[in-house]
Amino acid sequence: MADFQGPGVDERFRQLLAMANPIKWGLFHHLHTSTYYRGRVALLGDGAHASLPYQAAGAAQGLEDALVLSEVLARLAKVPEGSADLTSCIEAGLGAYDAVRRPRAQKQLEQSAEVGRMIFLKHEEAGDDMSKILSRLQEGRFDWLWFHDILGDVESALAKVDAKVAVDA
Repeated sequence: MADFQGPGVDERFRQLLAMANPIKWGLFHHLHTSTYYRGRVALLGDGAHASLPYQAAGAAQGLEDALVLSEVLARLAKVPEGSADLTSCIEAGLGAYDAVRRPRAQKQLEQSAEVGRMIFLKHEEAGDDMSKILSRLQEGRFDWLWFHDILGDVESALAKVDAKVAVDA
């Protein structure tokens, strides 16, 4: 409330603020994850790559994880019973998921953190120079994120699964 005590702040606004119950919203960021799976367990979404909100892409990354992982699991479900060691097939599938998803999600984490540093005028190179900040945020910076071929990622993961596992398609 102290931030709103100066001149020029309408008293009605201060009264309205006094009725609000402030909450704390945690920002969680896990910049580097060495793998998104171990054995037969996979991480996806925030469990794999908790992201700062400065690119508004964290939830989309979780949905991309879910799409790729669900397609990999669907492919593994077609492995003929008794034709292969199921545990090694699952691990191969999760390895394919990890190989496709982790680089992209990690890049989003790194860039979200960088955008946060720009927003708070603490970027290593741009500092508080708005012309440098704006030039970093423009010129196709987000094209890799917004115009990505996620179905291509699915195909890439499935090709990796097929290369390691005999699947009866």
